[in-house]
Amino acid sequence: MEPALNSLAAGFPWLILFLLLATALYIIGMIVYVQLTPHKEITLIREGNTSAAVSFSAFLIALALPLAACMTSSVSLFDLAVWGTVSLLLQLFLFRMTDMLLPDLPKRISQNDMAAAVVLSAFKLSGSILLASAVFVKF
Repeated sequence: MEPALNSLAAGFPWLILFLLLATALYIIGMIVYVQLTPHKEITLIREGNTSAAVSFSAFLIALALPLAACMTSSVSLFDLAVWGTVSLLLQLFLFRMTDMLLPDLPKRISQNDMAAAVVLSAFKLSGSILLASAVFVKF
């Protein structure tokens, strides 16, 4: 039992530091995303727009996936900061490109069109899964 407690004592501060850094990156990503989206999802959610809630929920999960991949493959806080930032930038670029390539979806979400929210959510999640997988391929 003593090796397990020693491992916990040595690793717990690092766990907290990695978690704090990933959380900070996640919050920054959320703030930037909210500024970039053509429709104001937070306002729409407060007004009871279910489509916006579905789309934003998918975004929250999609944003976390590459960061989680970065955490599992990082060897230091600096490594997590670099790869986490790169993955967030790529993720935000992907989200913005999706909005530009499918310009009617954000408008339809504003109109509470659930079909649009599901399709946009699928794009966000599938792109995020691909990005999270690519994070593991470090050269």
